[in-house]
Amino acid sequence: MSDVYCFGHVSTGVILRLRDRFPAPDGYGEVVATLENHSGEATGSALVLARFGAAVTLEGNWIGDTPPCRRTLEFLGSRGIDCSGLVVQPGYQGVNEIVVSDGDTRTVFGRYCDLLFTTPQWNPPSAERIRAARVVCVDPAFGDTTLFVARTAKAAGKPLVTCDALADSELARLADVVAVSGEMLAREYPAALTDPAAREALFAEYLERCPGLVVFTAGSRPLWYGRGRAAVAQPGQAAPGARCELPPFPVEVVDSAGAGDSFRGGLIYGMLRGWSDEHTVRFACAVAALICTTAPGCVNPPTLEQVREFLATRGAPLPPGL
Repeated sequence: MSDVYCFGHVSTGVILRLRDRFPAPDGYGEVVATLENHSGEATGSALVLARFGAAVTLEGNWIGDTPPCRRTLEFLGSRGIDCSGLVVQPGYQGVNEIVVSDGDTRTVFGRYCDLLFTTPQWNPPSAERIRAARVVCVDPAFGDTTLFVARTAKAAGKPLVTCDALADSELARLADVVAVSGEMLAREYPAALTDPAAREALFAEYLERCPGLVVFTAGSRPLWYGRGRAAVAQPGQAAPGARCELPPFPVEVVDSAGAGDSFRGGLIYGMLRGWSDEHTVRFACAVAALICTTAPGCVNPPTLEQVREFLATRGAPLPPGL
């Protein structure tokens, strides 16, 4: 039995770190570091959780039949992640990405549309592995496969965690935790980033439709979280329908790639430990902040001791047992 089953993106790529800001069209950017990266939403969450000592099973898209993609698979296995469900597909180039980072922004170039919107490039998830986990984590972009994971988890009574699910989607209705990123808001609900009333209305819509914990992240802006209005009040949980806020932890950002993946991993770890919503969300914020201070962040996630020290030096309450 694993602590966490993750299904989603498993990618191979590089991070190009720039000396200055990302250039305008026809401009020039000086590359100061080229870093091999093992990435993807599910990969990032899995690496963070494995670093914290959780037993993680990872499934997702095919692994490319190339030396860099095979190195990704070897790297994940070396971190104690169960990758037995990942398939190296003969002749397949793999899911590759290039991330250009200037510290303040990150720009991703990849082949995710080919992965998600042509022919399926993954094997069916294992229902047996899903049922054997304590918590199930699924990326939102795999269509019917995402919903298969979500429905199987709910039928088995397993807590389901996802990210960037639309407010009116079946995935959001099924999830016990939905983390909504600023990038997703910019893409799907742009008014929520510029109009406070629109943001409040959207958060209220999520709380109306989603039964579990909803979290809005927004970079340097205060984070919002709350429980769905239909939730049953529980000790340590936010009151159903109420909005709670936490300020982010300011850090000197080296690279923000993987911050959202690590945040989701932090939420899952708090669930495994049975922490309150406030402790769980604050812990996840600390994890994401630390990820931003190094590159590639999720490849080098912090230890629990480093998260504890980070919280302590900022005067933040520590979760029980951390």
